[in-house]
Amino acid sequence: MTEKDNFSYLLFSLFFLLLSSALVDQFLAHSLIGQSLVIALTVISMSIGVWSLRSSRYAFNTALGLVVATIVISAIVILLDKAELEFIHLLLMLYFFIITLRLASQQVLFAGKVTRNSIVGSICIFLLLGLIWVMLYILLTEFTPNAFAGLEAGSWQQNFPDFIYFSFVTLTTLGFGDLLPISPLARFLVYIEAIVGVFYMAIVVSSLVSAGLANAQEKNS
Repeated sequence: MTEKDNFSYLLFSLFFLLLSSALVDQFLAHSLIGQSLVIALTVISMSIGVWSLRSSRYAFNTALGLVVATIVISAIVILLDKAELEFIHLLLMLYFFIITLRLASQQVLFAGKVTRNSIVGSICIFLLLGLIWVMLYILLTEFTPNAFAGLEAGSWQQNFPDFIYFSFVTLTTLGFGDLLPISPLARFLVYIEAIVGVFYMAIVVSSLVSAGLANAQEKNS
């Protein structure tokens, strides 16, 4: 794997996480098996995503360490019923997505060339932005359960698919209104995500266009 094709693996891992979470919510919602599957699926998707970071030794070692730590904590939560460790699990997932976003942004937005891999990488960045806000919403509800209206009370595993839906609806500024932020912090996170989504589209499009024009000028000169 090189920096010419690494984002294909990352895109697959993110799509796998989104699709599998929806399937669990469709067929195994509100069951212990479904909650355990959500934890397992997040670990699997993170493990697949690690392979996309192998172009950088530092990134690979950091991501691998986060995945191993997440696996250990997940096993303790599931097998020993240590629910108090779930907060650490959520923080590790958030940190993993942030690191992956930073590395992907460096390779895509500052590469200076438009390639198939950079286009796939720009899609990955958009998905990572949505997932980062998913984790922020989940962490917020862990402290303020009434932060959102239209959300059933339950564990973070049960709320995970709902917040995936809500996050990407907000990121794309669709705003269907079936899930509403109530608390001030929830509203803050929501409108910041909407702003980030709008500006990301403007920035990534302008970056790809300018890089494409630069490439064309180099070929003509």
